[in-house]
Amino acid sequence: MAQELIASKKIMIEAPVAKVWEVLIAPKYIRQWDDLPQDFEDYYLEHGKVIDWSGMTRLTVTGYEPNELLVFSLYVSKWEQPPSQYDISYRYRLTEEESGTMLDLEIGDFSALPDGRDYYASSEEFATTALEKIKNLSENRV
Repeated sequence: MAQELIASKKIMIEAPVAKVWEVLIAPKYIRQWDDLPQDFEDYYLEHGKVIDWSGMTRLTVTGYEPNELLVFSLYVSKWEQPPSQYDISYRYRLTEEESGTMLDLEIGDFSALPDGRDYYASSEEFATTALEKIKNLSENRV
């Protein structure tokens, strides 16, 4: 069995869990910490919502527990394996703590892909940058 390739980062955010949750599900905030397709409408994310970059990449909200968990399943059309051959997702987990909200982000598992290490490395970079932006947005929005 191949070694798991899961990027995992966490960050403490000095803001209530509800504020962090809104930054994760509101397109007006998502656009500030991640890409969205140009034609993506400003509807809050919910279970089953699909973010589609016209035939290239697709994220589907497969886990949705308000103020606790947001999961996107990832599909990239250039991957040779059918989606049933891998389970790659972005998993945002929020935990309320005394000083604010702990946000854990896991991206992967890329081990099923031939170039999984490259995706893993890119995801480590994305996780660090995105978490900092999410923290900033959550702590500084009114």
